[in-house]
Amino acid sequence: MNPGTQKLSFLEKAGYSAGDAAANFVFMTMILFQANFYTDVFGISATAAGAILLAARLWDAFFDPLMGVMADRTKTRWGRFRPWILWTSIPWAIVMILAYTTPKGWGMAAMIAYAAITNLLLMTLYSMNNMPYSALGGVMTGDVNERAKLNSSSAVSPCRSSPSSPSATTASMAGR
Repeated sequence: MNPGTQKLSFLEKAGYSAGDAAANFVFMTMILFQANFYTDVFGISATAAGAILLAARLWDAFFDPLMGVMADRTKTRWGRFRPWILWTSIPWAIVMILAYTTPKGWGMAAMIAYAAITNLLLMTLYSMNNMPYSALGGVMTGDVNERAKLNSSSAVSPCRSSPSSPSATTASMAGR
């Protein structure tokens, strides 16, 4: 983006939307499949799986505002939000893989602990990445109309990438 102009190019809007779609795809995968994964693949009880997911959401209620404050107070040569997005992307990907990796030969208590730790780490890293990413739209332009267009375009893109969207559902059914 050229800082001298306030108008965002199509490429900037599309790039921002693509990043939002990617984050939403991962988040919706977690929301839609994680409980079933814990019960059907890990073999833990529905009560334990529900408690793990609830604990992570309660942690989010505390951590998300804290993350917003931390991102706002970050001062680097790369800006306030970009470092968080860059520094958390690789750890987030690693923890996402770990969260869906089933340890072999572990007892039930160890499996529950593993699921709880990886889920909490996953949601924490998601917040550390996505809270600054969401705030990035507010500093990309000072023009209120351009911000509205940017947010509108980023709101449409994640809907199309969702695992439960009509296009994704049709594509998965075609493979059967």
